Amino acid sequence: ADKVGSTIKEIVSSTADWARIGYSLKDATTLAESTAVLLNVSEFKSIEDATSALTSTLQAFGYTASQSMNVVDVMNEVGNSFAVSSDGIATALQDSASSLMAANNSYEEAVALIAAANRVVQDPNSVGAALRTISLRLRGTSAKELEEAGEDATGAIESKSKLRSKIKGYTGIDILTDSGAYKSTYEILLEISKVWKDMSDIDQAALLEIIAGKTRSNTAAAIL
Repeated sequence: ADKVGSTIKEIVSSTADWARIGYSLKDATTLAESTAVLLNVSEFKSIEDATSALTSTLQAFGYTASQSMNVVDVMNEVGNSFAVSSDGIATALQDSASSLMAANNSYEEAVALIAAANRVVQDPNSVGAALRTISLRLRGTSAKELEEAGEDATGAIESKSKLRSKIKGYTGIDILTDSGAYKSTYEILLEISKVWKDMSDIDQAALLEIIAGKTRSNTAAAIL
């Protein structure tokens, strides 16, 4: 507790929370230390909130206890350098981490997308929900699945070949790798961003409806 500027009560509480999830005492202690550091460098109001945020991120991206401090370091560095706080990053990840991971994004790429979007949107909850939607739509998720997730299915394209063709027609960017696998959400949006300003307003609007739907198009535009 002294080492990380915390209290014995907070460390014991966090260690117990991590142990209940299934971590060994050694790993739970390591994770409690990382959680306490996250609490100190962020705007989280309690050790419980910091524990919950770190839990969802570690589990979504498959990180071990020994890697937990790297997760905190990235949140802290980006939170200090860009228009999003550490707890804002964690909040957005709680909504989007699983979908972004499934869409081949690394933790660092996910945080980069959040920082880019929040610069304009200034609402981590909205950013997280939008990134979940965008990552799903860029992989041809069905309208039914989007609706079941509570998302707008307007303009969603389920066919992989049609989705690829449409996006390539508007941007010249291929959403697939040479092997035929989907590129990560980060890769796709980064490549599109390089031609975004050269696109007509009509093509921009049509593209946004495909990749984000009507309700999340502002966030997609902010990233691009």
